[in-house]
Amino acid sequence: MSLSQLAPVADLLAALGVILSLVFLAYEMRQNRKQSELANWRDLLESLSNFKGLSNNIEFSEFLERAEKDYDALTPAEKRAFGMYLEQGIHIIGNFAKHNDTIPTKLVGMDGAIHSLLRDLLNTKGARAWWIETKPKGRFMPQTYVMVDEVLDKYTLN
Repeated sequence: MSLSQLAPVADLLAALGVILSLVFLAYEMRQNRKQSELANWRDLLESLSNFKGLSNNIEFSEFLERAEKDYDALTPAEKRAFGMYLEQGIHIIGNFAKHNDTIPTKLVGMDGAIHSLLRDLLNTKGARAWWIETKPKGRFMPQTYVMVDEVLDKYTLN
């Protein structure tokens, strides 16, 4: 067999090698994306768990009870603490919504769970009063306002 006869076979083998390399690269990228999504979910769940765990402190939990009942009766420092608590919760819950919207296959039921979390966080007299005061300040992304308003409009006050 001459060199000119081997050239097409070598070209074919080289092309096959490139194709196999691309298939392997695509597979690796898909696996990396899946691992990244799982890591993001773990981080989100951990942040939500830590946030919810704040109320394990009885003193803080009693403060939340007072704040949820009558926001206007709080001192300025208490209003700030309650507001930061609510903002943190909104950001964490909003990250769940954002992440669920970016994955290729949305998780079934996640939107309802997100709305339930927001409802539980914000559907009190004190939290609604805070939202009315805070909303005009523009500290959230536009979609966050839409999501929060949608949840608050959907549920009547406890």
